[in-house]
Amino acid sequence: MITLKLQLLLIAFSLVVLIVFVNRTRRYKLELKYALVWIFFSAAGVIVSIFPQIFFFIARVMGIEVPVNAVFLLAVSAIFLTLYSLTVSLSNHSRKLRTLTQEVGLMQHKMAEMQQRMKQAEGEADDNA
Repeated sequence: MITLKLQLLLIAFSLVVLIVFVNRTRRYKLELKYALVWIFFSAAGVIVSIFPQIFFFIARVMGIEVPVNAVFLLAVSAIFLTLYSLTVSLSNHSRKLRTLTQEVGLMQHKMAEMQQRMKQAEGEADDNA
C-alpha cells in the first residue's frame, strides 16, 4: 500500500490537473475535443489516488505480480493513446492547412488576372477617349 502522505499528494496533484483542464475548456482556451483525453486521465488519476486498491485488482486481473508494473503499463498505454489522439489531430490540421494554402494561392492568381484585365480595360478606355 502507499503511504497516506503520498496518497494525499497524488489526490491534490490529480485534482489540480483536472481543475486546470476543466477551467481552460470552460474559458474556451482549450477545445473540448482535445481536453477530453486529459480530463478523462486526470479524473481517473483522482479515482485511483483515492482508491489505490484498484491497481491491485487490475494487476490481479491482468496476471501481473507487482501492482507497480500495472501502473507503468497503464501509464505507457495512456501516453500512447494521447500520442495517437494528437497525431490524428495534427494530421487533420496539416491536411486542412495544405488545402487552405492551395485555395489562397488560387485566389491570389485570380486576383492578379482580374487586376491585369482591369488595367487593360482602363488602357483601352483611355485610348478610345
